[in-house]
Amino acid sequence: MDQIVRITKLEKFGEYMSKLLTLDAIFLNEDRHTHNIAVLMDREGEYHYCPFFDHGAALLSDTTLDYPLTAPIDQLIGSARAKTFCDDFDEQLDIAEKLYGQQIRFGFGEKEIDRMLEAEAYYPKEIQARVKTILLDQRRKYSYLWSNG
Repeated sequence: MDQIVRITKLEKFGEYMSKLLTLDAIFLNEDRHTHNIAVLMDREGEYHYCPFFDHGAALLSDTTLDYPLTAPIDQLIGSARAKTFCDDFDEQLDIAEKLYGQQIRFGFGEKEIDRMLEAEAYYPKEIQARVKTILLDQRRKYSYLWSNG
């Protein structure tokens, strides 16, 4: 982090990473690696924080190989692995929070999840139910990250 701050002058890069790792833990994004952690440089050579991107491996989305729809969801959630700095989402999050503090609070609950999924026309009900289960499970597990938790 010190090197990135030194090079980019982005003084809050640690907080930025803490937010990113928190999102990855909540949504079980297994595909975070150094090729999808970025900053932006403008024409004047000034660096800026990049919007978070590449969440395609979140929510146990690989239903063909790693996370079949027929497997028990609690076992699948337990088998999801981080890949950024270690293979444990909790360990990454603990270290980030210890170094940079808690950077994100969530406010969504079951009603908001239901509204979002009801508005989604393209995913089958089976996938929608799975997403809801994952999000509610993660909300329980990380309840301290919720403003009403």
